[in-house]
Amino acid sequence: MKKQVVMSLLLVTSLAALAAGARAQVAQNVGEGGKIFDGSRAVPLHPDQNLELAIKIKKPFTVASVGDLLEFQPFADRNDPDIQYIVNIMRNADVTTGDLENEIRDFDNFGHYGGNLATKEVADDFARMGIDLVSRANNKDQSAPGVWEDFRQVERVGIVHAGVAHSLPEAQMARYRETPKGLVGFEGVYSAGGTDACCTGGAVIYVTAPQLAQVKAIKDSILARRVEVEVPVDEPGADAPGTVAVFGLTFKQGAKPAPGTPEAAADEAAGRPRGRGGDGDGGAPKPGDGVMNTIHLKLYHGVTADQMAQLRAIAGDRGTGSDFTAWGTQFRVMDKPGEHSFEMNPDEEKEVLRQIRTGKQASDIMVSNFHWHQNRYDFQHYSYDHYPADFEIKFAHEAIDQGDDVFVAQGVHTLKGVEIYKGKPIFYGVSNFAFQSAIMPEGKGAVPGQEPGAGGRGGRGGRGGRTPGIASVTSGPPDTAPPPPAGAILGEHETQGFWQLKPNMEALLVTSHFENGKLAEVRIYPLDLGQTPRVGSEVGIPRKPTAAVAKKILDEVVEYSKPFGTNIAIEDGVGIIRLRSIVRADASPKSPIQKASK
Repeated sequence: MKKQVVMSLLLVTSLAALAAGARAQVAQNVGEGGKIFDGSRAVPLHPDQNLELAIKIKKPFTVASVGDLLEFQPFADRNDPDIQYIVNIMRNADVTTGDLENEIRDFDNFGHYGGNLATKEVADDFARMGIDLVSRANNKDQSAPGVWEDFRQVERVGIVHAGVAHSLPEAQMARYRETPKGLVGFEGVYSAGGTDACCTGGAVIYVTAPQLAQVKAIKDSILARRVEVEVPVDEPGADAPGTVAVFGLTFKQGAKPAPGTPEAAADEAAGRPRGRGGDGDGGAPKPGDGVMNTIHLKLYHGVTADQMAQLRAIAGDRGTGSDFTAWGTQFRVMDKPGEHSFEMNPDEEKEVLRQIRTGKQASDIMVSNFHWHQNRYDFQHYSYDHYPADFEIKFAHEAIDQGDDVFVAQGVHTLKGVEIYKGKPIFYGVSNFAFQSAIMPEGKGAVPGQEPGAGGRGGRGGRGGRTPGIASVTSGPPDTAPPPPAGAILGEHETQGFWQLKPNMEALLVTSHFENGKLAEVRIYPLDLGQTPRVGSEVGIPRKPTAAVAKKILDEVVEYSKPFGTNIAIEDGVGIIRLRSIVRADASPKSPIQKASK
């Protein structure tokens, strides 16, 4: 027994000694005598930005992009092969982006309030089509509580939205979508201002009779160019005697009235700024409204050198130079009268570009969506230009320089061209994707918690898709339909004339395919939204076009892309850009699109 006790004590002693030795060994490796960090970094303090801004996804990766989503009833599940052809392309892409112009509502719980109203099932339809990312930075209503209901619905189906948030810094930030192959960054941007067209009036400028004649000649020289564009500005009515309305100003013959007189008060009222629905600046935001990622623009009206001298003389300015500001309006000497040139707010421009760069640093591939409505001409009807304005080209290039891998734009309800810049695609205008303009519903309800008509845009206040302050298109054949019989019951979709010219009824679905981190191929799929006659319930649903319509649309894209030297092959009704055919990818094209003399 003793022997067993002794053996047990020896065993305990041995274990204790081993434990003490182990503790001693640990003690030798910590603290003053232990191994220390050698100072090396796992990540450089200043990583190589060539690597950070490169595409980090090396596997084959496809980005599909569409434009305006103005869908009021679902259609993605229809067993129409021409619809399913399009839906399958979107579903099969690694990520699909679009522009959220709908105001999606749960009518039972939120109410039937707003414009561009879509039932909540439309959000589910977006998801069925494979849409992953949408931008809300556009000229649609961002007021509370509707905008937050819109976001609730797209978030409910797993769609990520960008471009509008509770504060400007949040709205400017990129949002992200995870895919099996990597993280996608997404930026949504809108440009506000500069949608003026000839020939509106405004602040009253008093001039002599010879000066009024000069201003009238300037106006006439602009209107004479209406024949140069497909859809010109509507012919303005005759000016009131002794006045000329142009450049958002009213030039009036006579002496300026004395302060305090009724005439002076009328002049002051005419010169007050008015919100333009198409600019997204229709009024001051209320607390709780959505804040949009916006770049504000300064518009320069183009005039000839002789016309500039006349305007300077009217203003009593003895200066020289190609730019001139008077009466709250900017003028610039350009080749011909009626041209537009734009300058972006530099602080907003810089910050949005900084957030694009930041978004790319934090993601594996970066996509931006820009919604713009600006024209290049005073005589061009609002939202019908087929070529980008000067600032659009500048910003798209800057975005690519800061890390964008795909740049997609829309806003005008017409097509624009495609450019490959530094090996990255720029789609200047893909137009509408879904544009069910013939069945835009009228709001019947009110802001939740308020009586109908108590505020906002509730009640039966007009067609949701109409832009306040912008006249509808009157170009084209006259309406020869007989008037309805007296006392006839008329449905709300009896008339379907707004935004339904043929240029509005075509669009593009574009895919950008990357291999080993490089753009390998762009595919341009033409969409038929109503190039051939349709009943109103079918207007604006995208379908694979017939061969003839596909050729028409793609021929237009080829033409609109010529200023950028883009080589587009047309094969089986699809436009294809193969990157081995792109030889110029380093600098801005010498484009005839905009020629400013500065």
